[in-house]
Amino acid sequence: MENQRHPHKRKMTPEEKRRRKEKLFYQRSSKIYFKMAGIFLFFLIIAFAFNLFSKDKKYSESENRMLAQKPEFSMANLASGKYMKDMEDYVTDQFFIRDKWINLKVLEDLALGKRESNGVYIGKKEHLMEIPTAPNQKALDNNLDAISNFSASHPDINTVMTLIPNAAYVYNHLVPRNALVRDQEADIKYVQSAVGTSLNFVDLTKTMTSHKDEEIYYKTDHHWTTLGAKYAFDALSTALGIDSPTQEYTIYPVTHSFQGTLTSKSGYDKGKDTIELYIPQNVNTDCLVNFVDEGKRTASMYESAALENKDKYEVFFGGNHSRVDISTPMEGKKNLLLFKDSYANCFIPFLVPYYRNIIVIDPRYYYDNIESLITDNEITDILFLYNVNTFLGDTSLGDVLAAE
Repeated sequence: MENQRHPHKRKMTPEEKRRRKEKLFYQRSSKIYFKMAGIFLFFLIIAFAFNLFSKDKKYSESENRMLAQKPEFSMANLASGKYMKDMEDYVTDQFFIRDKWINLKVLEDLALGKRESNGVYIGKKEHLMEIPTAPNQKALDNNLDAISNFSASHPDINTVMTLIPNAAYVYNHLVPRNALVRDQEADIKYVQSAVGTSLNFVDLTKTMTSHKDEEIYYKTDHHWTTLGAKYAFDALSTALGIDSPTQEYTIYPVTHSFQGTLTSKSGYDKGKDTIELYIPQNVNTDCLVNFVDEGKRTASMYESAALENKDKYEVFFGGNHSRVDISTPMEGKKNLLLFKDSYANCFIPFLVPYYRNIIVIDPRYYYDNIESLITDNEITDILFLYNVNTFLGDTSLGDVLAAE
């Protein structure tokens, strides 16, 4: 009956059937693509409208940085390409629900097995670790020469130096599988050899690695924790001439919701940290803190208002400052000059009970004469304290030490 109703219909060859299936496939695919393109276009229109009518943000709390603002148009900027570059930065920074897109991209990378984001390893147990980098060799050698010469020119001052290995090196059991981690112990040995015997160099590598199963580094931030700083203080106290430092501390957790610099840098926001303050017992912790450049004085080393902000690590001294003078009622004439990076911010409270005065210098922001500082404050001890990553890339310390 079928053949009678369609007497002229012939049976298709296998090749014709294949072509027909391909045609149907492309027709259906095209419909799907058109629908997806329509959805994407609709989303772009919504995003454009949102960006057009919403107020630009000036600051990103998740990234802890200022955001690009709309650039001013000029023919000169257009001709030089600056306007288009600034406009690209502006659109990128102000894009609709930008933070969510960053988080989504990180989760996609994790699903594909990628465990690195923007210079940060996403390790086991939600640990984020800054990837150790190679040194700026020219700046490093300049700093080491300056430290050696500076220490040799002050033989009457007890000068101590230490470098803190970073989490990716100490927490080698938590880094992603097959991740490359620079040998920071070798870097520390290089620095120790370069400064020679002009000062007392204390290698804290074994101190930190012996506690690698403890929370001595934050999960979400590039700093060590107060516990890590406490272990370092115990190891440094003898070199600093501190006899029998107290071992009794009252520990105050001041926040359980800290998400630090590595959360911002990587876009991975699943982990949270606790920040603790260690208050030594059986010693006098009274002090007066003078933020010299800011003209601010306070009786506390802690800034509680920072706990309401994104960077809660700034609870220690409110962040970094070019110079901070700390005076105490301690009897005696021990006066310390500390050259440091931000790792020292949570370390300094351990030092306070044992010095009459502590002068804290962050060479990244300091431009005055060091020799006058030493003379005017009758400095008896000097400490260089940095983490390895920061020290290997520092470009300011040598110039500060060599300044006339």
